[in-house]
Amino acid sequence: MKTKPQIIQRSLFEAEDVPGQAKLFDPPLSERPDPGKPKEGSGDQPSGLGPLGLDGIDDLELLRQTVLECRRCCLRQGARGVVFGEGNPNAEIMFVGEGPGQTEDELGRPFVGRAGQLLDLMLKSHGFSREETFIANIVKCRPPGNRLPTPQEVEACLPNLMAQIRIIRPKIIVTLGALASQTLIDPGLRVTRDRGKWFEKEGISYLVTFHPAAVLRDERNKKRLIWEDFRSLKQKYEQLYR
Repeated sequence: MKTKPQIIQRSLFEAEDVPGQAKLFDPPLSERPDPGKPKEGSGDQPSGLGPLGLDGIDDLELLRQTVLECRRCCLRQGARGVVFGEGNPNAEIMFVGEGPGQTEDELGRPFVGRAGQLLDLMLKSHGFSREETFIANIVKCRPPGNRLPTPQEVEACLPNLMAQIRIIRPKIIVTLGALASQTLIDPGLRVTRDRGKWFEKEGISYLVTFHPAAVLRDERNKKRLIWEDFRSLKQKYEQLYR
């Protein structure tokens, strides 16, 4: 287990002199359409990795090379590349979003646009660094126009994420938005109703919260709530050391 990070007590949301804060919360955000909820059936999670050859991979770099060659759905055809995910291969905390956006597709990294800036801010304000977590998405290739992945695309790509989770073995997974929450936890889950709640599945603690892009679109109603969720994350993380 890695060294416990120093917890920053001061809220960066409340600090008027934080560089870039006004830019982060200047509405509206047109970076992506409203995530909404996935189509019926998109929350069905395969019980295993199936005959895809991923269950025999126990090295994250080898998995990355394998996923880069994935062509199990049509998303790869319209994307610049595969956004595998990044971070600590031994991370205790993992964040999962829905899919890469335009900036992520261009740079090949997850959460590097405006939503990613907010995620970084939230991490820093609670004493974490991006580098000590692992950040990934339900699908690894950008859907056209930043639309939600279809149920078929989710089903095709989900084994890649499940293999990441199996190799990294995080103690906590934070699901960012409806698609990630419904896919990994429960298809009947609703973020507006269930955000801030903890769920236990197969030895992993799951925390439901908003996608950062949704917070940027609705700062007035969601900023305080996501702050509360990250405070709950900090408390849960501290329990690992007691």
